[in-house]
Amino acid sequence: MELKLDQKDKKILEQLDINSRQSNSQIAKRVRISKDAVGYRIKNLEKSKIVSGYYSVLNIAKLGYITYKLMLTFQNTTSKIEKEIIEYLKQKKNVGWLVSCDGYYNLMVVTWVKNSAIFDNFLKEFLKRYSQFIKERDIILITENHSHRKEYLHDNSKEITKDIFYGFEQTLEIDKIDLFLIRQLSENSRISLNSLSESVKLTPEAIAHRIKKLKKQEIIQAFRPIINTSLLGYQYYNILFKLKKFDNVDKIFNFFRQQPNIIYFVKYLGNYDIGIDLEVKSLDELRTILNQIKDTFSEDIQSYNSILINQEHKLSYFPE
Repeated sequence: MELKLDQKDKKILEQLDINSRQSNSQIAKRVRISKDAVGYRIKNLEKSKIVSGYYSVLNIAKLGYITYKLMLTFQNTTSKIEKEIIEYLKQKKNVGWLVSCDGYYNLMVVTWVKNSAIFDNFLKEFLKRYSQFIKERDIILITENHSHRKEYLHDNSKEITKDIFYGFEQTLEIDKIDLFLIRQLSENSRISLNSLSESVKLTPEAIAHRIKKLKKQEIIQAFRPIINTSLLGYQYYNILFKLKKFDNVDKIFNFFRQQPNIIYFVKYLGNYDIGIDLEVKSLDELRTILNQIKDTFSEDIQSYNSILINQEHKLSYFPE
């Protein structure tokens, strides 16, 4: 059943989407209700599972990670076998995103690894167990990933979304305390300075200084809520494009940047060249957006695959 939000809840959700580390008092000033009312409404958003957590958008390339996306089409499986495959992948420490799909692919796996040898070992172990159930497999390297707020949820938003992305970048050296803070903030971006202070035996002021430094270095790029938009009536699609011309990728990405329903747009190295993740209310809305893309860039796009993401099994924003 689709859940409905009133205007106050929408405004609170927008503020969390802009910066989920804002205090209830800061949100209250922007939404123009009391701090207690903000706290009550956030708890209701969490209780209803519309908000299931809070995370930090990380530039993991600066931490020395590269991103591989493995896309699988099953054969000769049963629901029991597919569940076993999913459980196997969920336990792998380098798997950050694992979803079941409808379309050309049945399963998508995003991994963060320090080098290609680690991914190669991961893939060989997987295929040794389950190759008889895999009809097709495609592997693409994500060379550039842009992340956007869910602007389509917010009517007449006046906030300008900063273009947040990572690619092949120089690795930065950080100490164990910063690494601990990154991990904690990736799991809960609203964790208090006092809680972090107790864990690392530094003052809240020292913790705040370190977080500010990590943001300045653009290792931490944004703080956001995990919004279960399926409860609000939205469907999640991943669209994979093959290009015939590569001169206008920047123009294509600028077009993607203007579309409120597109929450990620990506450069690939492999069987596909670029891709988008988007959330829409209906198949008609998806077709409208795809037609706009195809009509605008007919000379650049060769073909595409449209994949419906129907279940998310794992979401971890920082490799273990």
